[in-house]
Amino acid sequence: MSKCSRLEREIILLRQELAITRLDRDELYRKLGDKKSHLDLGKRVKSNPTNQDLYIAYLEEQIQTTRLKYKKQMGDVKSSAGLLETKLQNVRQEMNCITAKAHQVDELEKTVTILKAKLQRRDAIIARYNEQHAAFLGLINNLGQNSVEALSAEHQMKDHSKSESEIQLRDDRVDDRKQFSKSLLSFPCLGSALKHKLKRKPD
Repeated sequence: MSKCSRLEREIILLRQELAITRLDRDELYRKLGDKKSHLDLGKRVKSNPTNQDLYIAYLEEQIQTTRLKYKKQMGDVKSSAGLLETKLQNVRQEMNCITAKAHQVDELEKTVTILKAKLQRRDAIIARYNEQHAAFLGLINNLGQNSVEALSAEHQMKDHSKSESEIQLRDDRVDDRKQFSKSLLSFPCLGSALKHKLKRKPD
């Protein structure tokens, strides 16, 4: 049983006792008013009303004191309840803050997951680009090498053709010189024959 319940119970008992005492006092006053009471009863009544009044006053004082204690206890309980309500409100606010922070953490985790997925896609794109770029560079290198080889072969063929042409030209020039020399050698003979023919003609 709580302290407040005990105080309430005590107040009820005191009130019951006060009511019984008042009934006894009223009964005593009624007996004192009876003219047929005995003389010894009259002597007892001279002291009893005073004692009854004092006891009633004492009980009323106890009831008042108990009531004040009860009010004080109730005030303390209300104050404690107010403090508890304040603490409960603070706890609720903290719980709301924790819930909000948990929601923020969930949102951050979702954002991190999305960013990781984007980074993975970016890395895949970069890797694919690097592969294509490497293949492109290899193709360029192959084309350059083939071009150099082709140019070298073409240059060699041109040099070979030029050499053959120069040799043929030289051979032709030598033949021309020989023919010209032969013609020079046969020209005097041709002149002598013509002279001899002219001499024989008048005859």
